[in-house]
Amino acid sequence: MHVVSWASLGAMATALGAMPAMAADAPPDPTIVVTAPSTTPFDLAPAVDKIGTSLFDSSRSIQVVQRELIDQQGATQLRDTLRNVSGLVQGGQFSFGFYDRFVSRGLNVTFLNDGLPDTTSDLGGYVHGLTGVERVEVLKGPGSALFGTTAPGGTINLVHYRPTDTFAVNGALQYGSFETITANASLNAPLASGVSARLDGGFQHSDGQRGRRNKTGEVYGSLGFHPANHDIIARLEYHRIEIRPDSIGLPFSPPSGTGLPADVDRGNRYYTPFAYADQTIKRAFLSDAWTLNESLVVNLRAAYTDRDVDLARNAGGRLTAAGSTYSLTGRQLRQQTDNIHDFVVQAEPTWHFSAGAMPVTLLAGFEYRKVSATTRRATADLPNIADIRAPVTPETSLAALNFLCDRSHSCNDADIDGRFHGLYAMAQIDLTPRLKLRLSGREDWFRTSAEGRSAIPVNPGSEHPCDPPQATTCAFVPGQPVVRKDDRFEWDVGAVYQLADAFALFGGYASNSYPIFNTEEPQSIGQVPEKGTQIEAGLRVRQDKWLALSSSLFRTTRKNVYTIILVDNLDVSQVFSYRVKGWETDLTLRPVPAWNIIANFTLQDPVLVDYPQNPGQIGNRVPSVPKRIGNVWTSYDLALPEAVGTLQFAAGLRYRSAYFGDTGETRTLPGATMIDLSAALLHGPWTVRAGVSNIGDKRNYDYAAGTGSGAIPGQGRTFFVSLAAKAL
Repeated sequence: MHVVSWASLGAMATALGAMPAMAADAPPDPTIVVTAPSTTPFDLAPAVDKIGTSLFDSSRSIQVVQRELIDQQGATQLRDTLRNVSGLVQGGQFSFGFYDRFVSRGLNVTFLNDGLPDTTSDLGGYVHGLTGVERVEVLKGPGSALFGTTAPGGTINLVHYRPTDTFAVNGALQYGSFETITANASLNAPLASGVSARLDGGFQHSDGQRGRRNKTGEVYGSLGFHPANHDIIARLEYHRIEIRPDSIGLPFSPPSGTGLPADVDRGNRYYTPFAYADQTIKRAFLSDAWTLNESLVVNLRAAYTDRDVDLARNAGGRLTAAGSTYSLTGRQLRQQTDNIHDFVVQAEPTWHFSAGAMPVTLLAGFEYRKVSATTRRATADLPNIADIRAPVTPETSLAALNFLCDRSHSCNDADIDGRFHGLYAMAQIDLTPRLKLRLSGREDWFRTSAEGRSAIPVNPGSEHPCDPPQATTCAFVPGQPVVRKDDRFEWDVGAVYQLADAFALFGGYASNSYPIFNTEEPQSIGQVPEKGTQIEAGLRVRQDKWLALSSSLFRTTRKNVYTIILVDNLDVSQVFSYRVKGWETDLTLRPVPAWNIIANFTLQDPVLVDYPQNPGQIGNRVPSVPKRIGNVWTSYDLALPEAVGTLQFAAGLRYRSAYFGDTGETRTLPGATMIDLSAALLHGPWTVRAGVSNIGDKRNYDYAAGTGSGAIPGQGRTFFVSLAAKAL
């Protein structure tokens, strides 16, 4: 396995140490400017909206997490920022501990990297760091009319810093619980007239809660070119991610493994100690904003990603009575290797013109994407854990295990391929200065296929309906690809009406199609694409810089949800549908210039509406969707004598109600309320910050793990201290 070099940490520390001298060359600035972050910056035109409309004039709910707020909270990974977005939580039908899996408004989300697809699907991605990230944008609800093959819950777009013509050096070093060290550094420099460069690097090493260690290194190298009428960005990325995943968590209560998580020490480990999930990601990105005239700009974007995945994760497990205690039996370990190649290109001309007295912005676009991958998996049986209250994992090494591929051991060996073409258009029309209309439509053509690379037995990890139909399923075999073709039209319509400069109503409808295509479940290829819809209506209020409020009612649906449940440790495919009704509110309040409050609250009602394999569960709650979610973050800036700087105090509250971990409502993850505190000293280019999360050490759970497994414990009381510097 590759190893991330500690030399990267030393290089960043050296850069950080050199900053005082660089800063000293510049004349001192006696003014310390402290700005107040907002998750609803109404004047901002987020990139995830594509068309350049400000948030206040958008007919969709969009939120933005800015870098200042990320740093205030000591966030080092994307999942650390979820608290700032209403209705966004960790979880989903499959969460195995080595990739980001989020749910918004009760539905899964898709990830973008500067506007282009980031991974093959929401299932089987990677843990996103925040190196070089300027802001995180979140579009709520279906995004197919804008982005094509997206999950129906929303779209998360990571926007990275661009090279500028100003020389700047930044660095940060953070230390926290579980021996977690995070280092980041960036260098921006003009190279010539119209040419600039930027380099961002990040490194993190952590022993991890409950031994879930991780080691991550990321490098982004960007060049900016600005010849006449062009704005060109070229970037190369490299990511190395090494994680020990816990896909088991803590078992649910005996005797049946249902109810609440078992009352055992939350430090107990039931996963294989040599489990691993290592990924290497290389990506090339190119974009050009080509201005042909004052009315027409053509945006061209392309990216190529090469991703290698090598992992071994736990699966299955059930409680079995063993005298006065219970054993964990039926344990397995799945070993898998994937190699994924992902190419995407977009061309989007955007016109600005007037239709009579009505200003119009019209975007037309074409997208082509090709994803090709190979995946291979085998499964080994593991010894029982004799006592769940004093667990000892008997397996001693990976080499001692016998990995099998047969009817009782999930396996695959396949090539999978996806080709996606899309034609789309969207328009923003100012019918009057106060009434604005948004129309979007997109036609997509999907072709997905899977083909065996070797002859393997039929098993739940590699099977599909036979052609011609038979009473049993058939395995993927070489030379006989299973192919599915679909063409779908999705659309989005909405409007905004400003009752006054400070008050607007908005609403709309959006639809979604999502072909089921990933390396985790190649047997899903050939299934009908998922379909989603959203109806939304809300209001926005703004008042100078002290108030920003966005509140909306919504109804979302998700149909043809392909899932897998474990029956006697075998994967069994099932399909269900559900809907979620809810209300969300996001508030940014600044009562006085020094005091900033960011808060959100979500109330939602998720219900299963169709489940052919288990009709008795219709009407049950949807797993991984809490009924209530609430978050508050507040900061206060205290101006000290000029020679000292500004002292910033911050506090946060996180709340999530109880929710179910399965469609049968047999497993419950209890809710929790947690409080966080932090303080920082800002002095010139320097920021020293320290914080404590979950100060009351409240027991909490991130999500229910995988298929048929336990509950993943959330963080207990943790701390961090950091030092950051900027030199211009």
